[in-house]
Amino acid sequence: MMTSINVVTAAVSAGQGYSFRGVQALQVKPNPIAEELGQKLKQFEAQWRDRSVRATLTMAIEQSLLHNPDLAQAYSQIQQSQWNLIAVRRQWYPFLSASSAGPAVGLLGYRGSSTHTSRSTATGTVEQNSTTNQAGFGPVLSMGWTFFDPSRSSQINAASESLRSQELLFNVAARNLVLQTQLAYFNLQEQQRLIAAYEQILAATTNQARQTEALFNIGNASIADVEKIRTQQFQTLSLLIAAHLAVIDASASLARAMALPPGKLVLPEDQLDLYGRWDLSLDVTIQQAQRLREEIQSSLAQANSAKWLATSLFNRYWPRFSLVANGFYAYADRRDNVARISNSERLRSSSLDGAVGLGFNWSIFDGGIAAAEAEANKALALQLSDRAAAQRLQISQEVEQSYASYNSSRMALLSSREQAESARKATIAVRERFNVGYADTTSVVQTLDQAITAANAYARSQREYNSAVATLYRASAHWPESTLALRDQRVNELKRR
Repeated sequence: MMTSINVVTAAVSAGQGYSFRGVQALQVKPNPIAEELGQKLKQFEAQWRDRSVRATLTMAIEQSLLHNPDLAQAYSQIQQSQWNLIAVRRQWYPFLSASSAGPAVGLLGYRGSSTHTSRSTATGTVEQNSTTNQAGFGPVLSMGWTFFDPSRSSQINAASESLRSQELLFNVAARNLVLQTQLAYFNLQEQQRLIAAYEQILAATTNQARQTEALFNIGNASIADVEKIRTQQFQTLSLLIAAHLAVIDASASLARAMALPPGKLVLPEDQLDLYGRWDLSLDVTIQQAQRLREEIQSSLAQANSAKWLATSLFNRYWPRFSLVANGFYAYADRRDNVARISNSERLRSSSLDGAVGLGFNWSIFDGGIAAAEAEANKALALQLSDRAAAQRLQISQEVEQSYASYNSSRMALLSSREQAESARKATIAVRERFNVGYADTTSVVQTLDQAITAANAYARSQREYNSAVATLYRASAHWPESTLALRDQRVNELKRR
């Protein structure tokens, strides 16, 4: 067998062909486009590899949790809810305001705790008096404290539940980011595995194309055989080009999750392999998901917030009692002029006044506006409770699907691995049989197609297994190893902003 292949190769290298009745047969040469495309593809690969960084899965998750801006945005919503709660609690504080009551005219005569008057005169005959140049001013201070407001405590409870909902949603964002990073990493690994497999198949197909061209040149193959194998060669090239594009897409998705600088890509440091395992039963996994999933708890917290807000609106119809204190300081300056004589009299006066009292405010009837708003919030609370019930069903479905995918991918792994190995052996055997005349081109092309299919199936089953494990962690609200500590670290950093 090897002797026949060597003879064919030697014949081609010597430029020999075959003739029929003295007529030299046509000779074929390798298609230069295939080699040209291969070179361009290598250059393209070198370009995106040069701007890529290497990362393990652990490094990718750490980078995502510590730098992705989506978590910063989610934490800003927590801070907003925290300040809303502080604002509601501060309604318990007394208020203090200041205003001005001047300038004014003729402010003498106020009752006050102190009064000061000064007079300046000149001796002379008084025949007619007139008052001129009067001026007066005084600041007013007001302080009040509403010590009884039935709606206030309900408002505080509503704001507290809203804050708890945002804290739960932050955990949802963190879990989603971890899963997004894992899935992008596994997808990138799959595409790299396919590139490696396609390159091996392309090398074998290119070698087979040269062998077939050599066989044609010595009269042992037809032009149909040559074109069939060339078709397979270009088909494999197209798959390889598409795989490179898929790698860039997956790398860009992972770079986004990791918050890498613009223009940077990321490549996995590890080869595609099995990632972890899931040891809990389906029932236990579903129970844990129903108990711990933050989406459900967040919806229930929002429902409680709406209920408390409805209670607060209803309580507005009760009276509110408060303490009120007012203080007033007045100052006046008056000058009396005496007609026809250069005499004058000047008076200055100041006074301090104040009062303390108990007051109340009772909105007996507002047209039913607060009651209608309260009913609207009660309806919202029911809607949010129903959403939590729907989320329970959706989460159970997610667990069922992920658990089934986990079990099926474990079986598919064994099958696809054996399929890939058998396809590899079949490709080698059929190619050798074709080169010595015991197989046709159709068989060669079929085995190459089977090799491509097997490579796809094996890479896909590995990626689906890893994705199923990661999704089970997410669906059951179980933090992967070390991710909880990274979440806490990011929270502490965001607090210091």
